[in-house]
Amino acid sequence: MRYDQTVYLITETANDSDDLNFEGETEAIRTKANVKRTNLTLANGEMYDATIVRVFGEWSADKIGLADYDQQTGKGARKVQKVGRHFNRTDFYIVNSEVIFNAK
Repeated sequence: MRYDQTVYLITETANDSDDLNFEGETEAIRTKANVKRTNLTLANGEMYDATIVRVFGEWSADKIGLADYDQQTGKGARKVQKVGRHFNRTDFYIVNSEVIFNAK
């Protein structure tokens, strides 16, 4: 498996202080990944258009930044819906939309 694309693994630290205007810190780690777009079918028959980001090693992230991610503003980050852990690999699942078939 080739890890040929650059992604940002973004983690957000929760606000633990009493200051209501303080936002938690955001950390973005740049790494190589294998990014694939596919359709996921659930057991109940629902189908989703999803992006799977595979990274070598054990990682954690709340959001993923792909090619359109702007590190200065944080725009373009996608929320991770599911994380799969395998031997020396972490898979991040990002659901783009639900696939709806028109029945005629």
